[in-house]
Amino acid sequence: MTLATLSRRLERLTHDPWKRALFFLALAAAAAWPYLSTAGAFNEFRDAQVLWLYEDAARRSVLEFGQVPLWNPDFCGGMPALGTPQARFASPTFLLTLLFGTTRAEPVTLFVMLVLALFGAHRLAREHGARQVGATLAAPLFGLMGLFACAPFLGWFGFLGFALLPWLLVGVREAARGEPRGAALVALSTAFIVGFGGTYVAPLSLVGCALELMVLVLRRRRVDVVCLGTAVLLAVGLSAFRLWPVWEELQRGPRVISGQSSLGVMVLGSMLFGTWPPFTAEAWYLVTIPGAVVAALALFRRRARWLAAALVVWLWLAAGTGITPSLFGLLRELPVFSLLRSSERFLVLAVLTMSVGAAFALTDAAARLRLRRPSPLRRPLWLLSLSCVVLAVPWLVNDFSVAASKRTLTAPPREEVRPFHQARGNRWAAASFGPMSRGSLACWEAYGVPQSPKLRADLQQESWLLAPGAGVLEERGWSPQRLQFHVELSKPTRLVINQNHHRGWKSSAGEVVSEEGLLAVELPAGTHDVSLRFLPTSAVGGLVVSAFALAFLLASVRPRAGGPPRSPRAESRGRLAAAVVPLVIGLIIAALGREAPFPSSTPVGPEGETLIVETAPPNARPLNVRFGADVKLDAVLLEQRADGRVRLELDWSRGSSVNPHLGIFVHIEPGTLKRITADHLQLSDALYLEQIPLGRVGRDIMLIDVPSSKRGQTWNVWIGLWEMRGSGERIAVTEPNGVTSAENRVLVGSLTVP
Repeated sequence: MTLATLSRRLERLTHDPWKRALFFLALAAAAAWPYLSTAGAFNEFRDAQVLWLYEDAARRSVLEFGQVPLWNPDFCGGMPALGTPQARFASPTFLLTLLFGTTRAEPVTLFVMLVLALFGAHRLAREHGARQVGATLAAPLFGLMGLFACAPFLGWFGFLGFALLPWLLVGVREAARGEPRGAALVALSTAFIVGFGGTYVAPLSLVGCALELMVLVLRRRRVDVVCLGTAVLLAVGLSAFRLWPVWEELQRGPRVISGQSSLGVMVLGSMLFGTWPPFTAEAWYLVTIPGAVVAALALFRRRARWLAAALVVWLWLAAGTGITPSLFGLLRELPVFSLLRSSERFLVLAVLTMSVGAAFALTDAAARLRLRRPSPLRRPLWLLSLSCVVLAVPWLVNDFSVAASKRTLTAPPREEVRPFHQARGNRWAAASFGPMSRGSLACWEAYGVPQSPKLRADLQQESWLLAPGAGVLEERGWSPQRLQFHVELSKPTRLVINQNHHRGWKSSAGEVVSEEGLLAVELPAGTHDVSLRFLPTSAVGGLVVSAFALAFLLASVRPRAGGPPRSPRAESRGRLAAAVVPLVIGLIIAALGREAPFPSSTPVGPEGETLIVETAPPNARPLNVRFGADVKLDAVLLEQRADGRVRLELDWSRGSSVNPHLGIFVHIEPGTLKRITADHLQLSDALYLEQIPLGRVGRDIMLIDVPSSKRGQTWNVWIGLWEMRGSGERIAVTEPNGVTSAENRVLVGSLTVP
């Protein structure tokens, strides 16, 4: 068989939509098989435990109680389910969880998302002008990329939302041409991404859309601003069911992640091309060397060289602070992007760009075989392109097998039906508690979940009357979203529930209040049947807005029947006006359904210490070390406690022009001493530096557990400041005042742990 014959047969095969679909389904099944073949086993990794618990809590709310999962009582003492950024149940894949169960649905979800990624990469390449044969053969470079292989073995299923990225970009291009279906595709893809959870997919997709539009403008393509505006409005409206609750929760407890990436060329290369020898270790953003080679062949096409510029942008962003100036550091100055840490996630966009480039290369190589004029490069280019794909696909599939083999698998958590009680919990085994009707008070999240210090894990009853002898309390019903009680009171008092307070709780009697962060109801004397429901305006209003947006979206893509004909411009403006309506409805709901503000709380230290004081404690050692960014370290207190822990207190003050991006780093040397928050953003995990009142002192208190293997050594404690939410650079020590300093940090003390 000649190369020309092979090319023609491949073109015929890839033109057949059924055969193309079968090809993609087979590839997705082969890649996902290491996960599918162990579908009944549970992943023990700590992140997988928490993320599994979020999904399973939603499943049990629906199947066991027939309730929309708005409140999750199983973690952190109770938290809003829709407002949890990393929960993924608010997406179509939740139907798989309801059908197969939480554990078995995970690999099936992976398979479905791989299929979406393969079809999406093919569709995007076709949108950019690649022929069927090129788009089909190049699609696996993105559809089977390393992130889709590796994220599930840590339980990070939220990253699978990147499978929707090519569909979103296709929608942007179609909307830019004025096509209503493009606006619909943008809205649906965005809502899917937002509902699927995670904190990286949506922001990075936004950057991808911005660059896609920039390319269209620079190539002097017509851009329909009205249709694009409609797409944006519909996307916001359709995603409101999740955006509104998440925004509310991040206002209460901002996402606090320390550090950011600083990656060099060699590190980025290993992420994209894998380690040597190949096939031995998982690669998180694998596109393979053959995949990169065939993508580079796109440079033969003059009009495709914009891909090289786009690739440079993605690699520059992915390097984080590893390249100066840092484009990622500039991006983090923007409000949404300031929450991001791992710049290497931009390699997803780099891989998608290479996938489109490979589609161009394969398209051009196949076309050259049909040229009548002989070309010395036509056969070598086609053979090289095809060989690279043949080598890359098994390599990518193998990455799934290697990653899946790194899991520690066990039996799924055992379910036990019994009355709900809070338990101390364990972040390393968080998934075990919810199925056993226990709530884990051990809270491990990337955003600051407001957790009451009064939560208890040793109570006989999960509810009580605050005033002793005030009356009789009977619990008559418990479910995640609804609590029912019968109360007979001889005097006014509070009914207190051992869960976190949230203003979204509504009561049929009395007033919902916060009892030091606990959920409580203020009741008068008398007999009351109290029914508590969790119905926050953010969730209810968001669902209403999304429902209206979906209705307008369906109406906008349906052919208009009857009535006088309208001009395309009038139709487009009519759709834009209609897309505004759901957001206006949301504003009305927010105004009419205004809830009481969340109760303010006085920040305290880990053992109830007052954090804002006039001067440093008298037993603290004065330092008066001045840093740049208008911050001063007034004093330090370093002491060995009888329980074997070390207590470190740093007393800070600030000037009027303090940098709001600052975090504190703590280096305990020699060696590595692990603790919960070594580098941290908030003083005592409760207060930002810029929140210290002028002229007052803010106390940063840390309790450090010293492992037995580290005792008997002398430890030096170094302290410094850095731009944790900015460039990542350390802040200079401007006035050490006799304190030992080096590398923009100061030595605040030493101790020997016996």
